[in-house]
Amino acid sequence: MTKTRIGVVDYLNAQPLIEGLESDRNAKIIRDTPSRLSDMLQVGKLDVALVSSVECFRHPEFRILPEVGVCSEGAVRSVKLYSHNAPEKAQRIALDRSSRSASTLTKVVYLEFFQQTEVEFITAEPTTRPSEVDADAVLLIGDAALQADPEDMTVTDLGALWTERTGLPFVYAVWACREGTNVERLLPTLLKARDRGLPLRPRLAQDAAKKMKLPVAALTQYLTKNLRYELGEREIKGLERFRDLAAEHELCSKHDVPFVGARVQPV
Repeated sequence: MTKTRIGVVDYLNAQPLIEGLESDRNAKIIRDTPSRLSDMLQVGKLDVALVSSVECFRHPEFRILPEVGVCSEGAVRSVKLYSHNAPEKAQRIALDRSSRSASTLTKVVYLEFFQQTEVEFITAEPTTRPSEVDADAVLLIGDAALQADPEDMTVTDLGALWTERTGLPFVYAVWACREGTNVERLLPTLLKARDRGLPLRPRLAQDAAKKMKLPVAALTQYLTKNLRYELGEREIKGLERFRDLAAEHELCSKHDVPFVGARVQPV
């Protein structure tokens, strides 16, 4: 049997979704950044991947698998903007090149929420020393955001800012495949992996705390309270609102949320 090529990220926030996939003999796990996974999915090098949600409104061939996502309502703690002064005064913003959803969210924040149109967006590599980046503000995501030293910079949690301005959750990543992919076996596999992984979050936090040199309690709260892994009705409304705002500023296309067909129950 041909193995299913599954693209995953190494960030701690994805571990509850992929922990149960490691032992699946029918799965071939490919690890990379969200942005590169999207590129690989687009050209058919992956069967399914955990990709930045905004990519599903940029590639008409992408389809979102239902029920699973990486989401937050309020502070997320791993999508942060570090600024030397008040964030709304920044003119040159460096965007972590790893994630396209967070980069697009940052642009929405400036263009829509802050009404700042005379800003320059550049890309930068992830870093734990944002103060050393040649920019007024720096976006960091994932583990780099958790570990970054803010020094004397102002830190803005973009998950908290999004919910404050919209009253909705934010969806950072989704499982996506290409149109025409047979998901009858794939979706139950991913749902079962999530359901096996969620109870393991305290252990995942403990393991990560040793590697990242961060408090266990903080990472446990991050995985169990800050993050959500269910793609429910409110999350879909948040995704639609993000799509609408991004489309208004020509950052993506405005079309229906591209789910695959009817919901498939896990076996």
